[in-house]
Order: sequence, then structure tokens, then C-alpha cells
Amino acid sequence: MIKRAFIFRKPFRPAVLLGMLLTLCGCSTILKLQTDFVAPMISELVDQAANNGSSRVVREGIAGNTLLVTAFSEISPNNNLLLEKSAYLFCAYGLMVEDSDPEFASELYDLGKEYGLRALKQKRCFRKGLENRKHIPELTDCLGRGYKAALLWAGIANGLWIFRNMDDSGALIEIADAVALVERSIELDPDYFFGIGKLFLGAYYALIPDFFGTGGGPEASARMFAEARAASGGRLLMVDVFEARFLDTQLKNRAEYVRKLERVLAADPDILPEYRSFTAIAKQKARFFLDHMDEFFI
Repeated sequence: MIKRAFIFRKPFRPAVLLGMLLTLCGCSTILKLQTDFVAPMISELVDQAANNGSSRVVREGIAGNTLLVTAFSEISPNNNLLLEKSAYLFCAYGLMVEDSDPEFASELYDLGKEYGLRALKQKRCFRKGLENRKHIPELTDCLGRGYKAALLWAGIANGLWIFRNMDDSGALIEIADAVALVERSIELDPDYFFGIGKLFLGAYYALIPDFFGTGGGPEASARMFAEARAASGGRLLMVDVFEARFLDTQLKNRAEYVRKLERVLAADPDILPEYRSFTAIAKQKARFFLDHMDEFFI
């Protein structure tokens, strides 16, 4: 169970409706069976919500969707689909609010990592390895394609939390875990979710000097961003946003920074019809990064 309390700021009526339907049955066992039965429908609801291109609708609806899915995942705590969707939603929610409320975003990313790890622990080898005090990078090879989503969102959530807490030396200790999780997801499916795992590695490589022996540095970062862009045919605008924010700022390249972010703002809102919400979030972040450009080029 999630230990910390989490307050969603905008209740969402479908969550209340479905919650009322499920509570018609007082038996926890039957309730769990009902939850397992409707899990694919809940997942479809989340995916359909991601098709909305309004940043306001996404902002106001994502809290309710997250509340809905996490509530069901607590009723059925071993349902991988619900745990994966919970981890994904916390990542998306964090990306939406991190520029205006970084502390809240850190909470969201922490929860995303926790739900993702719970999904991975459904695999016995991973769970037992952690219980035996093995490190996550030692265990990812035992996870197959069925865990690519949980690997990706657990790793990205952990990584985004680290990015927001770079001044905490304790946070940096976890970077190896985040990278190992994302790299394993990429090994299993290089272009999963439009190459967003490669986007994360591009940002990571931009922050880590290549002389650390980690494969980082600007050349590796540019190469990974290029691969991420190719995975979606340039349709995942978050690639431009992250490359501008992490790589172009490291290279002190204001012209490229502005060019990429203006491209995002000028792009068709339907450029990625499967996930219009990610386009809306990318445009929101591009505007914020342009408005605060001087803060990133110090």
C-alpha cells in the first residue's frame, strides 16, 4: 500500500461514478474480481483521455484519472495493468505541473516510481532479488517484454524525480537504478511509447560528463535525442522540449534552444493524435522555457 497521503486537487466525476458502482458489492473478494474484470476498460479510459489536446482539460482531468486508477490498483494490488497505468499517470501528471509546482511534481514522480516498482515486483526473480538486498541494475535482465511498460515508467519517474532534486546528494545515488530500468525497457522494445525512454537517456547524458565513464556527454546525448525523434517521426514534441532544456542549455546554444521550442509552439496540435495530451504538455512546457530562457542560460 502507498504509505503517504496524496491529495488530488480536482475530483473527476467518472471516478466517483465507477467507485459507486464497485461499492455496491461489500465483499472484498468479489470487489477485487470486479476490478480485475474492468481493468482493461479502465486502461482504455486512460488512453482515450490522452487523446485530448486541451492542456486545461488534461490538467483538470488527469488528477481524477490518476485517483481512479490508483484506487482500483489498491483494491486489486497485484493487477499489473493497473499498476503500470498508475505509474504512467503519475509521470504525465508530474510533467504537467512541475514548472509551476516543482515540490508537488516531486511527490508525483516518487509515487510513479513506487507504483512501477510494485508492478515489477510481481515477477518473483525481481522481488526476491530485492528482498536479498541485490541492486536494481543486477535484476533487470530477469524481466521480459511483459514488463517493458513498468520498467519504462518506473525508471522515468525515478529519473524525473532525480532531475528535480539534483542538489540532494542522496538523490544521485538512485540514478543507476533509473538508467538500468529505462535501458532494459529499451532493450525489450527500442521504440516503445514513441521512444520516450531514449528521450530520458538523452537528458541524462546531457547532464553527465563523458569522462565519468558512463557513456554520457553531449555527443551521446544528441545521438539519443536523434534516435528518440526518429522513433516517432518527429511527432513526439517532448523530444524537442527536453533537448532544448537539457542539451542546448549545456551547450549554451540559445539559437537552437529558441528554434526547437518555437517549432513545438507552431506544431499542429494533432501531430500525435494517439496522445494529444503529450503534445499539449509539450507546448505548455515550451512556452514556459521560452519565457524563462534567461534562467537556463546563466
